[in-house]
Amino acid sequence: MTTPPQSPGRLPVFNMSLTHVTLPSSQVRVNRLSELVNEVILGTSVIVIVLSTVTDPASPHPAETEFDRSLAWPTWRGETIPEAHQKWKAVFDPGDRTFRGLYYEGPTLEETPTFRVPATVLSDAMWKMVQNESCAVLCTGLTGDPSAAEITTALERGMLQAVLVEALFA
Repeated sequence: MTTPPQSPGRLPVFNMSLTHVTLPSSQVRVNRLSELVNEVILGTSVIVIVLSTVTDPASPHPAETEFDRSLAWPTWRGETIPEAHQKWKAVFDPGDRTFRGLYYEGPTLEETPTFRVPATVLSDAMWKMVQNESCAVLCTGLTGDPSAAEITTALERGMLQAVLVEALFA
């Protein structure tokens, strides 16, 4: 599923696509998300939200901001569960079972960038994943509107950066 690119003010323009991945069965890891402890069980499937920049991120940009630094995540090959990130949140609406966007929890409400997207309806299987785990994997590292095959190739080649984020139901 791909949502159309958004341009929320001064923030970068992203395409957001939803997919899922089954985390490896060779590892169990506990990640702390806010006040919750999220335990990922062997072979668990989770939602992956891919943020791909609409344009090449290597093109000239203004001075780096706190928000830009918040996107500097560890490389993710899919062999391990990404590190938990306390400030990023994925927002889902239980009323219509949709993905609504992301936000980065800043020190004040004015400094909390929000990426709102048109409501993206999750399949039954994806909705069950997000309900069961209350988390999502958020990743970057691609440009344009990548296909599932391009995402898989990028994952295998270590081109993606990712974190585990809390899923909020609002």
